[in-house]
Amino acid sequence: MIRRVTTLLAVLALTLTGTACTPTKDAGVTTAAALAKALSTHTVAGVTFDQPAATIQKDLDELAKGIDPLWPAVTVKGIEIAKDDTARVSLDYSWKLPGLPKPWTYKTGADMKRNGDGWTITWTPEMLEPSLKPGERLKLTTTFGQRAGILASDGMAIVKDRPVHTAGINKEGLDDARAEASAKALAGVLGIDEAAYVAKVKAYGPVAFVDAITLRDDAFAALDMGRLEGIKGFLATAGTLALAPSRTFAQAILGTVHEASAEDIEKSKGTVVAGQTVGAGGLQAAFDPELAGTAGLRIVATAPAPATTEGATASAAPSTTDPAATTPPRVLFNVDPVNGKDVKTTLVTTLQSAAEDALAGVKTPSSIVIMKPSTGAILAAANGPDSNGYNTAFLGQYAPGSTFKIATSLGLLRNGMTPDSTVSCTPEFTADGKKFYNAPGYAVEATGEIPLGTAIAHSCNTAFVSQFTKLSQGKLADAAGALGIGLTNDLGLDAFTGSLPRDSTGTEHAASMIGQGKVLVSPLALASLMSAVVKGSLVPPVLVEGHDGKATPAQGPALTAKEAGDLRTMMRESVTDGYLTILADLPGAPAIGKTGTAEYGNDIPPRTHSWVIAAQGDIAVAVFVEDGDLGAVTGGPLAKAALAAAAGK
Repeated sequence: MIRRVTTLLAVLALTLTGTACTPTKDAGVTTAAALAKALSTHTVAGVTFDQPAATIQKDLDELAKGIDPLWPAVTVKGIEIAKDDTARVSLDYSWKLPGLPKPWTYKTGADMKRNGDGWTITWTPEMLEPSLKPGERLKLTTTFGQRAGILASDGMAIVKDRPVHTAGINKEGLDDARAEASAKALAGVLGIDEAAYVAKVKAYGPVAFVDAITLRDDAFAALDMGRLEGIKGFLATAGTLALAPSRTFAQAILGTVHEASAEDIEKSKGTVVAGQTVGAGGLQAAFDPELAGTAGLRIVATAPAPATTEGATASAAPSTTDPAATTPPRVLFNVDPVNGKDVKTTLVTTLQSAAEDALAGVKTPSSIVIMKPSTGAILAAANGPDSNGYNTAFLGQYAPGSTFKIATSLGLLRNGMTPDSTVSCTPEFTADGKKFYNAPGYAVEATGEIPLGTAIAHSCNTAFVSQFTKLSQGKLADAAGALGIGLTNDLGLDAFTGSLPRDSTGTEHAASMIGQGKVLVSPLALASLMSAVVKGSLVPPVLVEGHDGKATPAQGPALTAKEAGDLRTMMRESVTDGYLTILADLPGAPAIGKTGTAEYGNDIPPRTHSWVIAAQGDIAVAVFVEDGDLGAVTGGPLAKAALAAAAGK
């Protein structure tokens, strides 16, 4: 006759908390609970088995090796006690596996026999997994689907397999001295760290190819082949590597990928495993789950390793009759990997390359952002080489200088002015005790009582500062917000959309009128401002198609079509009669724009940021150079190059 323990949990609770009288004999509950705990922790000390604890512990440790650090949680489901003083413990197993929403669960059991007042557990592998046989071991393997690509606006992969050459030293036939000399010579030709490469060559075995660097085809072809061929052991192997169109192409936007490091694995809290490719920075990191897909997992039972005889070595090749060599692993659990999904951007590869080419010679942090006002699509977001990988385009925080006079003009228009309203442009103006001046070389003919449009075209500082008592800081902030400054918008990447305090007074407020004081923008923010002027309404920037940025405008009334039209009229004067005449001969739709020069730092004379914002047709551009001349001098040619590239010229 069999008795069933159906209220195991309640009995166990009473037993463990001591709220029930301790029975003279263990009814099996305490032993079963101790077994479940031992299996959950794969530590059997304190549990009585029919074999020495050390033997069982060794088996458990061997089983754990192939699946470390995973191990299941084991609970007791019930106990069946037979009248011959034997019992069957039902066990529930639950494995929490990385990357999978649901655990792997199954049921198995263990047998035990009454031993005086307690129980002795019969050790068998099946108490770990119902089909497990003596000597078998568990092994976990992770498989990965194909990592998806980051696509350009035309749907073509930006990063794809491109030809490369890996250069290095083949140590075969070289003694230590010759290998070291060759390593030094190769490092000199390649321009890599000599000491590090020599150490790497020394660390490799006597017959090995020691890679030094992998180069794109064009970079490899530019090397001095005569010098390379004179190096003993030099070898270059051809291959392909997933690469962007150029080494610097949209580097800060795209990010990179690499095999998961120990730090990556630790930070992921189980979602990243060894051997996995992970994104670092840019879109590769921001959209890593989508790009990576879902890893596949397989847990198998492998055949016992062949026993070694005395004098045999562990490294000897197994016989084809060995079970380990002929028996395929048995699959206990399997989930196939799922390939990643492509992330499609709004970037146009030709424009991105053209913008980067335009900035190639700029010896200071710089950026060009090109947008499509009708949709907000970011067509290019280039950073110059001296940005050193930093995303100046999106994250830079700089005073906008006179480009901000577009926002100030909108505030003045809302105060009742028009492009033809008269303002006073004097050589200097004192606001709250501080003197403001026009830029050096300011056109004398554009001084005196001039139309607001002329003040924009020639960028008269004093004309705008003189209005600071008529346009409050709050109204100025409202106007900037209507043009996108301070917009809340999730691009998929971090981005700074600009800021200015609403409570500035006195000198600080006066400085805000010309984009100084505490006014800050990024190149992206000014490209959005320029786009709003072109479209006639707020234009939240978009980088990833289908990614809803949930844009929220800054405080204040929205831009109207009439206001935008007046701003375009004045910005056209900058091209026809002002500082941006360099854009006048561009074929196609009339170009409009505004220059900006913002002083910063404590140098005398102060250093200056150079800005240009411009547009032609459905293209808006923002150009920034951290240390430059007047906006028209430094930024003007760059803006022209960007607009010409967008027009296909």
